[in-house]
Amino acid sequence: MLGLLDPAAADPAGHARAATATITDWEHLAERYQALYATADPAALLTQVAAHVRMVTGALGREHTAVRRRRLLCHRATVATLAGRLAYEDLGDALSGRAFYSVAVDSARQAEDDQAAATVLGYTAQLAHCEGMTAAAIDYLAAALAHAERIPALAPWLASVQAVIHADSGDHTRAAEVLRRAEPLVDQPATQPCLLFDYGPAYLTAASGHTHLQAGDHTAARAALAAALDQLPPTARRARIFVLVDLATVEVHAGDVPEACRYATTAADLLRRAPYATGTARLRAFRAVAARPIGSRALRVLDERLAQLAA
Repeated sequence: MLGLLDPAAADPAGHARAATATITDWEHLAERYQALYATADPAALLTQVAAHVRMVTGALGREHTAVRRRRLLCHRATVATLAGRLAYEDLGDALSGRAFYSVAVDSARQAEDDQAAATVLGYTAQLAHCEGMTAAAIDYLAAALAHAERIPALAPWLASVQAVIHADSGDHTRAAEVLRRAEPLVDQPATQPCLLFDYGPAYLTAASGHTHLQAGDHTAARAALAAALDQLPPTARRARIFVLVDLATVEVHAGDVPEACRYATTAADLLRRAPYATGTARLRAFRAVAARPIGSRALRVLDERLAQLAA
């Protein structure tokens, strides 16, 4: 990877890999990033991915063939979206995340790649929502849905994003309606590789659980979130953290503080493996909800974990 990204590096035959790289080389390298995303250190991976975005941008400045230029633009949209996720979701740098997402949106639209455009706009909506800018999030999501009209495989993921935004805004009826419409589409096959977003039945179930939690239906929330936790693959560390924190919140509302802290501590243990800023923020928000019964031993264990995350 370093050899390909460093213009001064040479392969065993003595060729400068960055200077001689083909579009296929770039695409194979991006596939490697996707494989590493679940387990790699986000800061280290972002260094590679950001350099990749810069190198592809440089190649675009030299490329004049329409077909090759479109392929490079599609590729930059994919890699810049991943860079945005690493910068914002994992490392908590919202400004850098927005900058990468902007590059990805412009590239996807210029290439007329609806799937790439819908994907990055969905992530941009999530970012705006997490920053409390609900109106902006809904606007981004509307743009994503417009691009995804002919891509059924994207519908469940975008529905989960939309449902969470509505549920957190207090519109529980709209959130439930969105999820209900998406259920028949959850097994739609993808016509293009869907490598950048989390989709499938488990993710829709998790969104359903979060929607029930926000609506105050703790029994339904517990059932849906427990089902999502069972269905999520072990490598889905980020999604599992969100589900665990939601389960912890359910148990706090149900009055079972030790069980709530068991879920929250499990989430904290997952967070210790690698930085995940949005997951850490969710866990701290849970700790604020659970603040009153502070004398319990279980909460002291959780506080120790949170202190370690802050160190």
